[in-house]
Amino acid sequence: MSTPASSRTGRLITGAAMSLAVVLSACASDSGSGETNDRGGEESGTASASSGSGSSDAGSGSSTPGADSPEVVATGLESPWSIAFHGQTMLVSERDSGRILEVSAGGDVREVGRIDDASSSGEAGLHGLAVNDDRLYAFFAAGTENRIVRFHLLGEAGNLSLGEEETILDGLPTANFHNGGRLAFGPDDMLYATLGDTGDRDSAQDEGALSGKILRMTPDGDIPADNPFADSLVFSMGHRNPQGIGWDDEGAMYASEFGQDAWDELNVIEAGGNYG
Repeated sequence: MSTPASSRTGRLITGAAMSLAVVLSACASDSGSGETNDRGGEESGTASASSGSGSSDAGSGSSTPGADSPEVVATGLESPWSIAFHGQTMLVSERDSGRILEVSAGGDVREVGRIDDASSSGEAGLHGLAVNDDRLYAFFAAGTENRIVRFHLLGEAGNLSLGEEETILDGLPTANFHNGGRLAFGPDDMLYATLGDTGDRDSAQDEGALSGKILRMTPDGDIPADNPFADSLVFSMGHRNPQGIGWDDEGAMYASEFGQDAWDELNVIEAGGNYG
């Protein structure tokens, strides 16, 4: 379904509210590239969360602030982009700095680690995070490619650090805009990743291209035998710039997607579906 909205900020909060109504207060503006993008830089001030077994969990409803009364849980963040939870500990990515931050229940922020290979340009940078057991997965732009890596999370809450970086998928298309970049573990324990069309609209309709797709892979980055396209990571296609992904209690999958300035979409995602 496609839903127009009156403001970009309102759309972002609504999309995140499927899984968690949290707004992070930031002190930075957009990347300042001067180019026209989907969100006019407003995502520098907020970070959305995806649900699933390894990413942020939905609240119980009555205890979660509504979009009209957000609860500020951290301040002083620069271009916060994604949220994931390790137990009760919130982890946040900063798109432009490449930092991964730990946020305590009291709002204290400390650096867990930094991805030195992350390159920031336009909307590109450090994007999605997801946690599976004691491993943290991260999606980021690295020069001429997007890459998914994972780390062991070491230590206890309040003193977390990252183990050695392990690449599970590289060579993904990248561009200054429309990178997608969200990660989430589904109820099937598979890792899902969103890839924007990277400015090449035709690629979203090309089954052989990974841009403009939602990908599904094992935690090790391999192709699951039951993926809808043979020998392919592609789970769904025809996407422009898919962002938040989550599942309801019945296992139905949803994805929010940016339009050009308006007409953002909230889609029910089905295996092999074409959304463009």
